[in-house]
Amino acid sequence: MTVDRVRRIFITLTAMRWLPTGLTVPAIVLIGQARGLSLTQIGMLTAIYGTTALALELPTGGLSDVIGRRPVLVAAGLLSVVAGMVTAMGSSFAVLACAAAIRGAARALDSGPLQSWFVERTLAVDPEASLRKGLSMAAAGESIALAVGTLATGGLLTVTPLPASDSLLIALSTPFLVSAAVSSVQVVLVAVWVREPRPVARLTLRDVIADVPRTIAGGARLAAIHTTLRRLLFVTAAVGAALASIELLTPPHIASIAGSSAKGASAYAVLATLGFLGSAMGAALAPAATRLLRLPSRVPLVGALGAAVALAATGVQTLGLLAVAYVAFYVLLGVGSPLLDELTHKSVTSRERATMLSVGSMALQGAGVLAALAFGPLADHVAPALALVAPSFVLALGSLALVRLPAPARLPAHE
Repeated sequence: MTVDRVRRIFITLTAMRWLPTGLTVPAIVLIGQARGLSLTQIGMLTAIYGTTALALELPTGGLSDVIGRRPVLVAAGLLSVVAGMVTAMGSSFAVLACAAAIRGAARALDSGPLQSWFVERTLAVDPEASLRKGLSMAAAGESIALAVGTLATGGLLTVTPLPASDSLLIALSTPFLVSAAVSSVQVVLVAVWVREPRPVARLTLRDVIADVPRTIAGGARLAAIHTTLRRLLFVTAAVGAALASIELLTPPHIASIAGSSAKGASAYAVLATLGFLGSAMGAALAPAATRLLRLPSRVPLVGALGAAVALAATGVQTLGLLAVAYVAFYVLLGVGSPLLDELTHKSVTSRERATMLSVGSMALQGAGVLAALAFGPLADHVAPALALVAPSFVLALGSLALVRLPAPARLPAHE
């Protein structure tokens, strides 16, 4: 297998992973309402999903480092299929809560193994190969898949033959059924394409149970003592707070400008799609930006500082200027995203690679939860437009961890 072949597989499977998410994002709140749930109950479903993903991030990352990438990716895909089907047919809070927990487990399982496989397979073929192009193209593919899925949902809801209500399957079930089908295809492709060297000895269940906690502890220790990794996690947390804040505070701000919730929702749907495409554009520009600024750490630093300014600028009262600032925010963060991943991979070995990606995912999601809890109430008192200044300050502060970032240096894998 060539480096180009590994890269193409990685990009394709990344897009296939995120297309189902794009399909379901516009419908997840609406299907809950159609099933009779209140917004408070829908918020609880979101909390169940996030809590499950956070709780399982490190154990699943450690599991991937112990038993391999392919079985964990297959398990994640199968859980995504189940989550889509259960959500499509669920008509009560209890059933939809189970679906949310399953989605959270699937999210935790697939947060690191595919990227870990790409890095390890590429370096196995050519130890001197650059990871930057594959990481940036996969990040672009992820954002494009999200945008395509978001747009496709509107078309699916227009042509679906399912009734609007009073049925096991309703019109809003359609995106979830299609997402389950896409996830099924991804499972097959993972089983066929993702090949790993066979382990020297066959692992027993007892071996796995004993080794996963050791892997988690070693990864956590590495994050604590490794200067570069510790700084990267600080930046990741700041990005997570910024992303959660713009997703929480921008919709009501747009609605206030548009004059109604309905008009605001329509405008935000278009803007969200443009944001996904902007993120894809930024990721695709990462290699060129690195050549321009020479050091990989300079690009995410400049990008994060620019994104902080753009985030604050989304508080303007003109919809056109808001849209420009919103897209600029995603473009600038997108430029730095694959380079932060590259710096992480250069700092670890295969023994704790997926575990460290899970630690990063926890930092991103955990900071997002804290930001929502902090900046949501703030927006109730000072208006969303002014509240957007606070997360922009957090992002700018977090980006300073990249100033004079030490060159990545791998530490020996833990025993």
